[in-house]
Amino acid sequence: MIICSLEPNQETYSIIKQELKAHYKKECVLDPLILARDYYFNFNLSYGPGFLGWMSKIYTDKQRYLNALLKIKDFNAPSLKVECSSFEEVLLAYPNDFFYLDPPYVLENSKMFKGIYPMRNFPIHHNGFKHEVLAHMLKRHKGPFILSYNDCELVRNAYKDFKILEPSWQYTMGQGETRMGKNRLERGDNNHVKQSHELLIIKE
Repeated sequence: MIICSLEPNQETYSIIKQELKAHYKKECVLDPLILARDYYFNFNLSYGPGFLGWMSKIYTDKQRYLNALLKIKDFNAPSLKVECSSFEEVLLAYPNDFFYLDPPYVLENSKMFKGIYPMRNFPIHHNGFKHEVLAHMLKRHKGPFILSYNDCELVRNAYKDFKILEPSWQYTMGQGETRMGKNRLERGDNNHVKQSHELLIIKE
């Protein structure tokens, strides 16, 4: 079934969600095109995209959903090139280029994202990411870069020789939940609105 024939309703959303979960649990193997279709459908219909999440009511409007598909159909970027490789290979291949990097968050000794990563979204293995190797290579990278990371001691120590910015914003997802957990109470949060805990690390 092609993507334009999928109905943007709760029944279809539940079927696609179960297909994705079965694929990533290795209970089945989806054809690459079916996997791409399911991913796009789930990503665009989910609230705070993740196949453990729930459906957003916005895209139950079929015309809105079809308009989103038309944007894909009409997308044209002839100079765009997409590659898939490890960060080690990419940094070595483009030693003078500008990079924007958004690596997995450092989870060791962090309670900040417990219950969200790596179960949230697709099963990215955050705990196995080579944070030290990335820092080592970026210190030797000749070109500029912007790096986004969670705010923690390991990151601050690894990039202390670069410009570090502390942007501030509020997370709106789940903001209707007014209860506060133990970790947030212990660190002195004074209300239920979740604030940002990220850093931008810059080499100009």
